[in-house]
Amino acid sequence: MRTLMLHGHATSAFIFKAQTVPFRSKLDKTFSFDFVDGPYPCAPPRGLSSVVSIAYTWFKSPDANSIRNAVAWLTQYIEKNGPYDSICCFSKASVVVVAMMMYAAREGTDESRKRIMPKSLVIMNGGIEYSFLEDLGLPITEEARRIKFKTEEQVRSKADALSKLSRATVRPGATNGLWDDTSRLMHDPTKLSPLSNCFGLDFTSLPEDLLIHLPTVHILGGKDPIWPSSVQLANLCHPDKRSFYDHRGGHDLPRTPKVSSDIAEIFKDLARKLHV
Repeated sequence: MRTLMLHGHATSAFIFKAQTVPFRSKLDKTFSFDFVDGPYPCAPPRGLSSVVSIAYTWFKSPDANSIRNAVAWLTQYIEKNGPYDSICCFSKASVVVVAMMMYAAREGTDESRKRIMPKSLVIMNGGIEYSFLEDLGLPITEEARRIKFKTEEQVRSKADALSKLSRATVRPGATNGLWDDTSRLMHDPTKLSPLSNCFGLDFTSLPEDLLIHLPTVHILGGKDPIWPSSVQLANLCHPDKRSFYDHRGGHDLPRTPKVSSDIAEIFKDLARKLHV
């Protein structure tokens, strides 16, 4: 099973390799992972500066034009280096992957879609940007914008509070309870919002051609402030082909033995379903 691995905002392929070693080490050689840096260099977060001097991001700004440019870059990369059985994307990388699929569904040809489409998606702490959804004609409410602003503000403040982000990236349990205060969260991780009002968005009228029909696994953290955006993204995927796993952390990938074993099993299960 060949998987394209896409890191989060302002990190790198190097960091994502470190984050995913615990579960990848539990998989045999029939699983291969292709790590790639995002197209735009950027300064790393303060807590990562001791590990890397340059980080990477997927788009320069969250507007639709910047996301289209990122989609074009990723499309070219896949056409040159693919095909892939799966794409595993963390956080902001999921924006580009989902946008690529939705733009391809609306604007691409059957031939172009075949060249870039993986057989499955694994989305870790994912989220969406409203700009490309609006570009595709989907309405965005002010309530949804308000919730998104507050949740992303919470993530930024949490990350800024961790002076040794590099330690948390590569060592189990090093977040020192960073995500344990859930008093300001705008979601209940034990419940899924109704399709008619999923944190301000109505998915009951989502056009059929924009629904992602691939098998998708949504790996979420119940303590992650951007859980609402992760669930909204999941509602862009076919309900009969998606599954959820709560790693019970925040906007990170816990490196505990249980979480690592569970994610390894997720990949094994996908390989069985895809017959690869």
